[in-house]
Amino acid sequence: MNQETAGKFEDERSVLVNNLKKILKKHPVMEQLDSLRKKRFSDPYFPAYHFASPEGPMNDPNGICYWKGYWHLFYQAYPPESHCVHWGHAISSDLIHWHDLPYAIYPGPEQHCYSGSSLVEKNRVIAIYFGVNSGIMCATASDQFLLNWQKIKGGPVIPMDVLEKTTDLHSTIPFDPCIWKKNGFYYCLCNGRVPEGPDCKPVLSPFLFRSKDLSKWEYLHPFVEGDRFSLIGDDCACPYFWPIGTKYILLFFSHMSGTQAFIGNYDRKRDKFIITSHHRFNFGAPAPGGMIAPSATPWRNGNIIVIFNIFKGKSSDNQVMTIPVSLSLMAEDRLKIEPVDAVKTLRYNHQHID
Repeated sequence: MNQETAGKFEDERSVLVNNLKKILKKHPVMEQLDSLRKKRFSDPYFPAYHFASPEGPMNDPNGICYWKGYWHLFYQAYPPESHCVHWGHAISSDLIHWHDLPYAIYPGPEQHCYSGSSLVEKNRVIAIYFGVNSGIMCATASDQFLLNWQKIKGGPVIPMDVLEKTTDLHSTIPFDPCIWKKNGFYYCLCNGRVPEGPDCKPVLSPFLFRSKDLSKWEYLHPFVEGDRFSLIGDDCACPYFWPIGTKYILLFFSHMSGTQAFIGNYDRKRDKFIITSHHRFNFGAPAPGGMIAPSATPWRNGNIIVIFNIFKGKSSDNQVMTIPVSLSLMAEDRLKIEPVDAVKTLRYNHQHID
């Protein structure tokens, strides 16, 4: 990376920090997070450029997105004063240097705010996630830094009793939703399994829902066809479905065999995904040290930006995120995976040896 580009990244970070100070300088949570972050960074073993929570344990990344010139990372956070999962929040101008923001989504009426994704529209960002003991939740925000979230209906948009009726037909209550929009309808894809393997053992089968207004949803059907790649016992946690190159990608995490991706074709008339190829991000057990729980968002040139959680090896109070990567589709359905450009700003004292 040349000096001019590195300077541009630094200028953007300075503008972001100054804007945040103006807006949040008297915010009590920000004072607490700033103090904790400084304390964390004084620990020589605390990660410097892999994102980690400033306080308490951290779990899946959720709803990463690009809004009004900045990147937003949400994640499952456990504030010390609460045993319930919130959506933590961080912001960045380059996907590498992150700045803490106040917690974005608080639980209630749901017990915990679990995994989900986001959809950026012209005038707002939609977050969709699983609310423990409530169902699928939707919230929206439209302010500059996505600080103010409003839950649609003030409760679940797909309540647990509706999800349980879906279970009557299959074997797993849908959870971990992702969202997209097509022809005026919103689509919600949730983790699921069906008892259609040998001896009725469970096999991967994400479930599809549809809505006109984000408030009322109808269940459609299992989404994927032609799966000859997943294993008996795999599930489809943290799914993300989006176009990539000339095809579509379904990213997901199997609690049994780690993070994977299907490449295929989207039959837009039948709302079915026909799988043509398969990729793994883990070539072993997901723990310890596996890349789990992908959170993704579309980017330029048909690429997709993805960040993962790194599954902890030993018990600790924190986990860390991976460096964000860019996914693109190459010939023969091959996935190209490369770190985001801003990672080059971490390099210094270059030495060249002939």
